Amino acid sequence: MLRITENFENRKTVRLRLDGTLANEGFDELANAVAIHRDGVRQTIIVDMGGVEFMNDQAARELMKLRSDDLRIINCSPFIATLLETIGNAEPAK
Repeated sequence: MLRITENFENRKTVRLRLDGTLANEGFDELANAVAIHRDGVRQTIIVDMGGVEFMNDQAARELMKLRSDDLRIINCSPFIATLLETIGNAEPAK
């Protein structure tokens, strides 16, 4: 189960704090939250992974697809940081 808490740090930055497990089911909820904040006003989206206990490979691949100049991923556990790095290095160069 994934819980997403939104916190507007200022008018141009929103933090999405994730708690729980990030798997295929919860990823759709995260993708919707990101889409809402990308629609309209240009702002920075911080995905705070500090409360994520587990993330599967598929969710990690999808999260890497969301990454951009306006989306930052922070506070990953060592396991999740390694998973994201491995998947990021495995993706073909654009």
